[in-house]
Parts: sequence; C-alpha cells; structure tokens
Amino acid sequence: MTQSSNSQTSEYHVASLIASCILAQVDEVKAAILAVDDTEIHVTSAEGKIVFTIEGTSHKDIGKKMDILRVHTGILNLSPVYHQVLDESVDDDATKQ
Repeated sequence: MTQSSNSQTSEYHVASLIASCILAQVDEVKAAILAVDDTEIHVTSAEGKIVFTIEGTSHKDIGKKMDILRVHTGILNLSPVYHQVLDESVDDDATKQ
C-alpha cells in the first residue's frame, strides 16, 4: 500500500544516546555532537560519558545523524537509550472551529 504525496505524516523523532569517549578527546567529541543539527548535550561525566539527544523528522534522519557521530575517532561506543516518535499532523478542520 502506498501513500499519496498529499497525505504525508508529520513525524517528530527524539532519540537519547550515551557516547563513551576517550577521556582526552571529550571536548572534541562534544564539539562534533553540537556540530550536527538538532542535537543537545545534557550532561558529561568525569569518566568521559556524554548524554545527549538528537531530534529529527524520521528514523532515517536520526540514523544519518548517528552515523555521522559514530565514526568519530574519540567515540569508543555510541549507545542508544531512548527513541520516541510523535505524530505532529493536525486536522485542519478541527483547528478552524
């Protein structure tokens, strides 16, 4: 079953991840994370773990952003913790009343 181009879903994705980093490269990894659109760092531990979120419009969008980060030489491990999908489509007729 295919969707017509007029009935696109308006999805909002947010994923939470933990990057385990080489301690000497934490600042470089943080800069790399923030260089990716729609990312936010929430906390960094003294052991070199960075908790951050990525926002996107699809699973594929989140995956592409994760792929950019996972190859950084300062990241030992990139662990997804949480992924939520919300449908932001609004029925226009309901908002006009």
